[in-house]
Amino acid sequence: SLFLGPALLILAQDAANEAGGCNTTNNNDDGQNNDCTDNDDEGRVYGMRPSSLLTNIGVFSGVFSAVLLPLFGAIVDHTPHRKAIGQWAAILLSIIKGIEIFVSKSTWFFISMLQVLNYVLYQAHLCAAYAYTAELSIDPKEQTIYNARFQTINYFSMLAFLIVVTLTSSLLHVGDIGQARVSQTLAFIVCSIVFGFAWKWFFHPRPALRQVPDNSTLLTAGFRKLSHTSSEIIQHWAPLRYFLLSVMLSESATGALSTISTTYMIHVLNMTSSQIGYVFLCVFVAGIPGSKLGGMIGLKINPLRSALLCLVVFIINTSLAAWIMTGEESQHLMYLFAAIWGVCLGWLHPTNAALYCTIIPRGQESELMGLYLFSGLVFSWVPPFLFTFLNEIGASMRIGLGSLNLFFAGGFVFLKMIGDYQDAVDFALSRGVGGDGDDTWSSKDSCDGSNGAKRLSLPELT
Repeated sequence: SLFLGPALLILAQDAANEAGGCNTTNNNDDGQNNDCTDNDDEGRVYGMRPSSLLTNIGVFSGVFSAVLLPLFGAIVDHTPHRKAIGQWAAILLSIIKGIEIFVSKSTWFFISMLQVLNYVLYQAHLCAAYAYTAELSIDPKEQTIYNARFQTINYFSMLAFLIVVTLTSSLLHVGDIGQARVSQTLAFIVCSIVFGFAWKWFFHPRPALRQVPDNSTLLTAGFRKLSHTSSEIIQHWAPLRYFLLSVMLSESATGALSTISTTYMIHVLNMTSSQIGYVFLCVFVAGIPGSKLGGMIGLKINPLRSALLCLVVFIINTSLAAWIMTGEESQHLMYLFAAIWGVCLGWLHPTNAALYCTIIPRGQESELMGLYLFSGLVFSWVPPFLFTFLNEIGASMRIGLGSLNLFFAGGFVFLKMIGDYQDAVDFALSRGVGGDGDDTWSSKDSCDGSNGAKRLSLPELT
C-alpha cells in the first residue's frame, strides 16, 4: 500500500541496523534513524537487503497471482460459488487491513508476508466482481458507461483516501510509522463497511455459467481454456498476439513502477512517507489530463500510434529520472517526474483497452477480456525480480529504476510489429479466432492501409 510500504522499508532497515550492531532510535513514530544509514552498506535482514523488501513482495505476489488466477476464474465460471469467492476474499482483505494497523518493529516481517496474501485475495475479489459487472448489461454502450463510472468512482476514492490520510497524519503530527497506522485504520474501517454492505445487499448467488468440460477438472479447466485460446491466437491472430505480448511487458512495468519508485524515494532520495504521499497525489491528479490527452491523441492518430507515443514518453521520463535524481538534493524533481508518469498512466491504460477492443474478433469479447487481464498480470513479477537481483548484487538503484525501460521498450517493439492499425481492425471485423477462411495475416501485405475500408470513429478514451 501507498503508506504501508515506506513504513515496512524503514522498519526493515532498522532491523538490519540492529542486526549489524547499530542501535536504532526509532522507538516511536519518528521515522528512520539516519545515523546508521550513512554508508553504502545497508546490512541484511532475513538474508536480503532491506531495500529489496517491497520488490520481493512484488515478486511473490505476481507469481502466486498468475498461477491462481485461472483457478479463480474456473470457480467463478463453472460453480455456483461466485458470491462465496468474492465475499470471503472481501472478509479476509478487511481482516488483513485490521492486522496491518499494528505494524511495528516486532510485526513488520509478518505483515510483509501478509502483503502477498493480500494481493492474491485482491485478485480473487476482482475476478468475482468483474463476473458480476459483465452481466449488468448486454448493450455494449451501457456496459461502457458502467465501466467508466466504476473507474471514476475508484479513482476519486483513491484520491480521497490519499488526501484524508495525509491531512490526518499532519494534524496528528505522526511520523512514517504512525502515518502507516493511520492509513490502515482508515482502510480497515472503509473496507469493513463498504465490503460488508455490498456483499450483503447487492451481490446475489449465481448459478454456474457452464459445466466443466468432460476432459477437464475444476483445477485444470481454467488452464486448459487459457492454453487453448492462447494457442489459437498464436497460430492465427498475429495482431492480437503482438498486442498481448506488448501488454505483458508494458503493463508489468507500470505495475511495478509504484513499488520500485517507493523504494527509490526512501533509499536514494531519503523522502518521508508524507512526501511520498504528495508524490503519488501528483500521479493521481496528473492522470486526469493524461486520460483526456490519450483520448484526443487516439482520435487524432489512432490508438496504436497513441500507445506507441505513450511508451516513448515513458522511456524518456524514466531514463531522465534515473539519470538526474541522484540524492536528497533532487527530491523536488520527483514531483515533476511523478506528474509525467501520472499523465502516461492515465494515457496508456484506456488506450490499450480501446486498441484491444477494436482488434479482437467480434462475439468473443467476454472470453478474450479475461485473457487480456491475465496478460497484464502474468509477467508482473519480472520487473521487481530484476530490480531485486540488481540491488542484491550491489548495482546502483539508478540502474534498477532504469531497468523498467527494458519492458517499456519491449512493449514498444511488439506494438510496432502489429503493422498498420486499420488492417488489424479490418481483419478482426472479418474473422474470428480459429474461424473459417484464410487466417493468415501479415502487416507487410497492405502497410499503406489502401484497402478502402471505412475508418472507425473511436469514442473519447476517458
